[in-house]
Amino acid sequence: MTSAFSGLPMLCLPLSRAADVCSAVDRARCAQEAWGPTPAAERTRWLMRLRGDLRAHSAWLGSVVQHAGGLGPRDCAAELRQADEVLLQVAKVLRASSGLRASPGLRASSGLRQALHAVRARPAPGPYGGPHRPAVVSSRVHEGRPLASLLEGALPALVSGSAVVTAVDVRSAVPALAVKLLAHGAGLPRHVWQLLPSQDSERATAGDLRAVLNEHADDVAPQCCLRGTSGSGNAGTRAPGLLVLRHDGCSRAAAQAAVDACFSRAGRMCSATPLIAVHADRRAEFLRQLVGQAARFTPESTLPGRGHLALMRDWSATVAASGALPLLPLPPLLSNSRTRGTTPPVPEPVALLDHSAWYQRLPELPPAGPVALVTTFTRWSEALALARHTGNHLSVFTRTRAAQLVPQFAGLPASRIGFNRASSPTPAWGAPGAHS
Repeated sequence: MTSAFSGLPMLCLPLSRAADVCSAVDRARCAQEAWGPTPAAERTRWLMRLRGDLRAHSAWLGSVVQHAGGLGPRDCAAELRQADEVLLQVAKVLRASSGLRASPGLRASSGLRQALHAVRARPAPGPYGGPHRPAVVSSRVHEGRPLASLLEGALPALVSGSAVVTAVDVRSAVPALAVKLLAHGAGLPRHVWQLLPSQDSERATAGDLRAVLNEHADDVAPQCCLRGTSGSGNAGTRAPGLLVLRHDGCSRAAAQAAVDACFSRAGRMCSATPLIAVHADRRAEFLRQLVGQAARFTPESTLPGRGHLALMRDWSATVAASGALPLLPLPPLLSNSRTRGTTPPVPEPVALLDHSAWYQRLPELPPAGPVALVTTFTRWSEALALARHTGNHLSVFTRTRAAQLVPQFAGLPASRIGFNRASSPTPAWGAPGAHS
């Protein structure tokens, strides 16, 4: 492993293979026999010790996330905040489910009902509770959210008494090892939580390892954009998210959300929306706002791997050859990187306007990276037609009441639909519902 920014060596990691899964699951089953009967109060104290240790070592952990995961300072700070929020939510739920008296800062709210349903003990079969609680749960890590996705997948199972085996790519493995080290220091027994590092998450070898892990584990952790998918954002492996600006939406708010959702963290968050559909009446104002806000955006984060820069260049050239117009200055589109001595380079945002009849065909799917493909529509049915071919996240900017539009989203792939805000990753156990 080398630093994503300096190229200097960090440490050596033994990569796991599919053949290593069975032994890891067997170790987890043995460890769970002692961890499962642990009183809920003890697991709560372990969780709070872990949260305190993560906070105390936040500067060190942030440095690990930056150099290993390739997140810039701003994105890294946001990731640390989100990881702490995951710990806080799980602590609230665990205290409420165990009947312990919560401190003023840990009172469970009604918004945590699904999380409570996921981890509380109950006699009926369920994700992580009752006598049917799985002994071993498998989870994954998204390379754009190395801490938050790690904790979202592992903590609900761990605090309910299950063991966890987590598949991680090589970049996410170093922050995951740091968190696991702190978890053991806080009192988690050995082998209750294990990591299986593999090559980049879009490679076939990584997919084989995850498939075997899911087969041998008793359950798969419910995670945003990770359960049932095979890839990390490459074209052809996962459908991209979509942002829609209707005729009655706010162009300025939609443009700011597009910058956040398309360009932050090098566009590789699971909730990124690189496809943007704008009503023809709002196109001119939206493009003006998007170009202005993109010009003030400073890229900081690297791409997931060295090959992704070439994928971005090839995608940009392919879409431009089909008639799309660049919305940002040409030099960043051509060079597509700030050299700054970084390895791999920090990519510049790419924004293209596609004038073709996009609603009759699906546009060329963008790879992981800070990219935005803007298209226009004149009828709401055209936007809905495109949404049928996109991914899990959908943002709609409109003044129309959500209750009026939600029935029209029936049958869409999107299960996380936000109104008048950028998409955000939501763990399946913490989502208030299919729409928010």
